[in-house]
Amino acid sequence: MKIPKFFRSLSTRLLFLTLLWVSFIVSSIGWTMLLNWELEASAAAKFSIAELRMQVYRSAYFTQPIFPEKLLDEELTRVTNQFRVIRVGDAWQPLELPREGDFHASLETLEKRWKTEVEPMLIASKKGSRQVDAEMVRVYTSALTDLAGKIDAWRYDYLWQLRYLQILLIVLAIGSLFTIMLLLLRWVIRPIGNLGEGINRLSGGDLAARVEVKSDDEIGRIAVGFNRMADRLEDLYNNLEQKVAEKTASVEEKNRHLAQLYETTSFFSQQRSIEELTDGFAERIVRYTEADACLVTLVDQKAGCVDVAASSGLTAEALRESSRIPWEDSIFRTVVQKNYPVRVDLKTDSRMLARTLAKAGFTTAYCFNVRSVSESIGSYMLIFREESQLSSQMTQLLESFAMHLGVAIDNQRLIDRDRQYAVIQERQLLAQGLHDSIAQALSYLNLQVQFLSDAIRDKDEKLRDESLEAIRTGVQECYEDVRELLLNFRERLHNEGFLQGVRTVIDRFEGQAHIGVRLSSVGDGPKLTPREKLQVIFIIQEALSNVRKHAQASSVKVSVRNEADLTVEILDDGVGIDQAVVEERKNQHVGLSIMQERASRIGAVVTVERASPIGGTRVVLKLPAAARQIS
Repeated sequence: MKIPKFFRSLSTRLLFLTLLWVSFIVSSIGWTMLLNWELEASAAAKFSIAELRMQVYRSAYFTQPIFPEKLLDEELTRVTNQFRVIRVGDAWQPLELPREGDFHASLETLEKRWKTEVEPMLIASKKGSRQVDAEMVRVYTSALTDLAGKIDAWRYDYLWQLRYLQILLIVLAIGSLFTIMLLLLRWVIRPIGNLGEGINRLSGGDLAARVEVKSDDEIGRIAVGFNRMADRLEDLYNNLEQKVAEKTASVEEKNRHLAQLYETTSFFSQQRSIEELTDGFAERIVRYTEADACLVTLVDQKAGCVDVAASSGLTAEALRESSRIPWEDSIFRTVVQKNYPVRVDLKTDSRMLARTLAKAGFTTAYCFNVRSVSESIGSYMLIFREESQLSSQMTQLLESFAMHLGVAIDNQRLIDRDRQYAVIQERQLLAQGLHDSIAQALSYLNLQVQFLSDAIRDKDEKLRDESLEAIRTGVQECYEDVRELLLNFRERLHNEGFLQGVRTVIDRFEGQAHIGVRLSSVGDGPKLTPREKLQVIFIIQEALSNVRKHAQASSVKVSVRNEADLTVEILDDGVGIDQAVVEERKNQHVGLSIMQERASRIGAVVTVERASPIGGTRVVLKLPAAARQIS
């Protein structure tokens, strides 16, 4: 008999055997539970019939005149309910008449007799119209007793059937257990034993040890794999010296490539200019590959051409002729289109760069695409005087070098762009600061000079003196603003802590404005990053500058709460800020806009409000925990 294909798998057979065994056990348990349930249900039915018989006697007893009619009615109701319970049954108690035989018919007959004969007789007896028929009650209860006896006889026969069934199940369980043991011996234990014997022979040095494959299941496939492994070990043993030499050479080559890759990565990890990056790369690539020359080119997208960024091994004349190549005529265009390294036969290629290199005595070149994260930014070319062929492993390494070069160039360009952006931002802040202080002061002085000119022309000594005093005051304020700006832009935090930096700003403010400042700090939240520390201190500095210029305050309180969120509050007791005026001039008030701009750089929020109806200004800076995690 042919075994089905799906049944050849040992796991499938074991799973099927387990499923069959579990199904047999569960079915046996379920069947036994069903039989026990029926025995329990029939026993409960027997007990209920016996209880019904007792209730009939009690009903007859309550017909005597000494008992109220209510007791008889309650007992008759119990008898009726008891009949219903026995007839309907209850699966949860359990309680049920046997389904075989005429038990339900007998119960129905007894219930009918109760309704038509016994119950009317008892009711009539209670009302005094007739005597209790004791014989009828005796005969009726005897019938109930007979029904209970029939149930008991049925239970006795059923119990013996259950015992026979349990004996049969025990015999089947023992038989199936021995069958399973025999199958496991044949399918698993004996094949694994043969496989273990073969492993012991092989581990003992017998390289000719093999295992006979007798099945197509998992163990059979393991045996096939063992035989292949033994063949491989025997072959390796016979050719060990040659294999060791080959593997040693391969490992040495890989180690050399790893060392070259590590050296190149370390070189790129240091901050260098693009010229230094490309020059160092060209020198290293020539050394790694023993090429005769190397040419690194970068794309000038605006000019639509390819410029030489670095070279090694090329004469000045060859370098001059290949210094600027049109995009349409460049080998780099081919590399970008194909997106994989290109081998160029310089003797037959008609493009300008190929002709220039062939004229210089080179025969072969390999060109690799230099990519940044998002686009191609250039290429590098290995140039050989003799015909050469790069291995696939070397080609992959050179492609990796190209990728690292592209990322390094792109990162350097981003660093240069960030530096330019930072310089532009600081210049904008400087311009805003000058506009908010020096420009307004000079405009005021210009107006006072006009007043002074008019006073001199009109010989108005009072106006002249007032103008001179205003000019002197304006010049002094302008000097203080310039001195404050110089001190602010010379501010360097170095390695000092945040609170120490705030204390430095406060000390300088007290020296300039002669206003006392009280500093308080609570909380031990996360440490501020240098970027956060710089911007927060500049915001505090700007807030104190506004106090000096506009608040007319006598004291200032600076509170720092560093928990999950950082909250800084600057509160003065001056004249107070006019919120309506602030809303009207918020686009013109440079001091407030500077604080808002600095706060937005670190994800913080600055609010400025009147401290109380009688005066004072409160500036609150809040740096939420989510923004601190991002920073």
